[in-house]
Amino acid sequence: MTERSAKSRPVRASRAVPPSASPTLSRSEADTIARYVDRGRECAFANARLLGRVVTTFYDEALKPIELRASQLALMWAVLACEPVEMGRLGEVTQTDQTTLSRTIDKLRRAGLVDVEAGQDRRVRLLRLTARGRRQFARAMPLWEAAQREVDGWLSITTLRDLARKARRLGSVHQ
Repeated sequence: MTERSAKSRPVRASRAVPPSASPTLSRSEADTIARYVDRGRECAFANARLLGRVVTTFYDEALKPIELRASQLALMWAVLACEPVEMGRLGEVTQTDQTTLSRTIDKLRRAGLVDVEAGQDRRVRLLRLTARGRRQFARAMPLWEAAQREVDGWLSITTLRDLARKARRLGSVHQ
């Protein structure tokens, strides 16, 4: 992402029909909509999702030369830090739902980056990076470092790390 694209102006959606013009709304519903319609930019959920998409796209672009996506690198990193790691434990560590986790791990396995083996209990799957996965991880780090420096220029990595720490605590409380 260039500096210019990071600072581009948001596009404002135009409303074709004012909320109060709908014949199917009660007066109370129309008043509620009118009161909140312009407050979308305050929404923590929407802002966090937007931030996630922008940062993901930025890192995906940085990792393109080695044909790796940011989400794949993040999972490889977690596998490396915890290996051998059970699939369920990896989901807990990364706060990733089972479907997304399985799909991403399967792509990494097919690419020869992650090895999946049965544990002592055949229902348990243990994950490790392969030698090729370790080489790919090492190749990713200079690209990741460059991306980190650039992102830190427009979004504090320290602040993000602190927010993530709080999010992990919040996530563990609500599980």
